[in-house]
Amino acid sequence: MSAYGVFAAAGAVTAIAWLRRHHRAMGLSDNEFWAALWLIVIGAIIGAKALFVGLGWRHYATGELRLWADFGTGFVFFGGLVGAALAAGGFACWRRLNFWRGADYFGVALPLGHAIGRVGCYCEGCCAGRAPHPVQLYESAGLLVIVFLAARVLRSVNAHRLACGAAFCAYGALYGALRLALDPLRADGRPERFLGLSIQQGIALALMLGGAAGWQWLRRPKGTAPVTAV
Repeated sequence: MSAYGVFAAAGAVTAIAWLRRHHRAMGLSDNEFWAALWLIVIGAIIGAKALFVGLGWRHYATGELRLWADFGTGFVFFGGLVGAALAAGGFACWRRLNFWRGADYFGVALPLGHAIGRVGCYCEGCCAGRAPHPVQLYESAGLLVIVFLAARVLRSVNAHRLACGAAFCAYGALYGALRLALDPLRADGRPERFLGLSIQQGIALALMLGGAAGWQWLRRPKGTAPVTAV
C-alpha cells in the first residue's frame, strides 16, 4: 500500500472510531450508526467523483480517462462533502432524526480524518504546493486547528449555549476560509478563472459564506431550550 493509502486509511479509521464513540450522543442506535455511515461513504464517493468528472470532462471527452476503467483516478473533496451531506440528510429524514445534531459531530470528525489524510498527500506528492510551500502540511495543520475550534463549539452545543448545527457550520466556514487562502499556493493546476478565482476557490468561498450565515442563523442566547434528537 502507498503512503497515501496508509494515511488515508488511518484518517478514515480515526474519524470513524471517534464517531462510533459518540454515536449515542448523536441519537443513533448501533444499527443506525453503521447504516448511516455506509450511506454517507457511498454518497461521498459518488459526489467526489461526479465533481471531478464535471471539472475534468475534457479528459473523458478525449478518451484520456474512462469513467469505469479509471474510476480510482480523480476525486474532489468538495464534491464528496456535498454527496455525504445529501446522503446524511436523506437518512435523517427517513429515520426521523435531527440532521444537525449528527452533523455537529461530523464537523469534528471530518477535519480530524482529513488532517491525517493530507499527510499522505504530502508523502505521495499529490496536491503539491508551489516551491517552497508544503501546502498539504499547511492544510493538515489548519485542519487540526479547526478540529480544536469545532470541538469547543460542540461542547457549547451540548451545554445548550448554542443551537444544534453550530459546530458543523463553524467547520464549513473555517475550512472554506482555509482552502480559499491555501489554493493559490497549490501547483496542481487551477486553470478556470472567474473574477480571479478558480472553481475550487469559488466553492470554498461559497462554503465559507454559507457556514458563516448558518452560524449566525443558528446562534441562540444562553438559556434557550435545546433542540433534541427525535
